[in-house]
Formats: sequence, C-alpha cells, structure tokens
Amino acid sequence: MSRPSAPKASTPPPGAPIGLIAGVVAAVIALIAVVVFLAVRDDSPTAVGSSASLPAGGGVVVNADAPQDAIEVHIFEDFQCPFCGLLENSISEQVKEAVAADEVKMTYTFMTFLDSNLGNDSSSRAANAAVCSSDEGIMLDWHSSVFEVQPSEGAGYTDETFIQAAEEAGLSGTELETFTSCMADGTYDDYVEDMATAATEAGVTSTPTVIVNGEVISPDDMNTLMEDGTTFDSVIANYGERR
Repeated sequence: MSRPSAPKASTPPPGAPIGLIAGVVAAVIALIAVVVFLAVRDDSPTAVGSSASLPAGGGVVVNADAPQDAIEVHIFEDFQCPFCGLLENSISEQVKEAVAADEVKMTYTFMTFLDSNLGNDSSSRAANAAVCSSDEGIMLDWHSSVFEVQPSEGAGYTDETFIQAAEEAGLSGTELETFTSCMADGTYDDYVEDMATAATEAGVTSTPTVIVNGEVISPDDMNTLMEDGTTFDSVIANYGERR
C-alpha cells in the first residue's frame, strides 16, 4: 500500500509581504510630511529695519522720494573693506550732490562677511549703526564720516567713532541719545543679518559691488570711480541710458 503524498504547503497569494507594505506606507507618509513642511516654511528675511529700509533685507534707501526717472544706484559694501573705503572716499561728495539734485535714487546694503574673516564684529556693529543713522536722516553724512576714519583692516571700529560721526552729521541732545541707544542695543542686528542673506541670494559675492538700474558696473568702471570720483555722473549716466 503506497504512502499518501505529503500535503503541499499552501502558497501565499501573489503580492508584497504585509510588513513591506506597512514600511512603504510609513515612508510615504513621512515624505508627505516633509513636503508639507517645506511648502509652508518661509525662510525669507523678515526682520524690520528703519523707516528707510526695504523689506526682506533689501537695503537702506537714502532718498525714497526720488523721482521715478532717477537713476537707481545700489551699493553693496562692508565697512571694513578697504576698497569700499576707497570707493566711498572717492565718490562721496558726488553722491551727495546727485541725491540733492534728484538725479539718483541711492540704496545701500551693508554686508558683514569680514567679521568672520577678521575675527571681530566691527562690520556688524557699523552696519547696525548705519541703519540707526538712517532713522535720524543723517545716513549719507554719517556714512562718509565713518569711512573717512576707516581703521586698518582688522583693527576694528570703536563705538566712539560712530557717535562722533553722528555728532559731525549734526546730531545732538535727544536725537544723539536716540541714535546712541539704537547703536548700543543692536536694534537692527536682525535686519543686518537679513541684508547679508538677501545680498547672497542676489548673487553678490564681493564688495564693493555697484548696481545701476539692475546692471552690475564693469570692473573698469569701478576702477575709474575709485581713482576719480568726479567721473561718478558720467559713469552712472552711461548705465542709466541703457534702461
């Protein structure tokens, strides 16, 4: 008598194992959560600057009431940058004259990358103080006074330098106290960080950088401005004509 054949093991229906399916579902849920997080997260700069500051770290406007046909000049600089000092000391008077004549609309973005390079915080403190000076309506004069006494690279600025520049620009009494408190409290430190972020996102990688009506001026024109500030009007006008 023959032995009955052994029963065959049952074969599971085709398809992925339950454990694998559960793992895939969990991974999909996690991926959806990441996508949703990235969609709702807003990393754009949000700090508030002075009343003359553009949103999202866009810089500080000297003369927001400039006429619509004024040439738009945007300078990116670091207060510890020697070439920034060279440029400012060369064109300072011409910039003031052009602003007074409503020929240009001036915007400044103050960068701070030299703090990490030089191991101090002078660029950040100067940038904050510059925004404070715009609150008092003295930024152009304050700005030029600070660059006139720019220390050797790495030596750093003192707070007394910023206060003296404010006094030279005409501040006294309560206004000077307000400026000094703004400077000492680091009122615009967050906005200064946002300016650095916005400049990086805009592709600015060195200082000084001068943009006229959306166009970065050439290295040759930059050298011309540094060597002879009286060329400011003609150099800027050349880019103004390209609108």
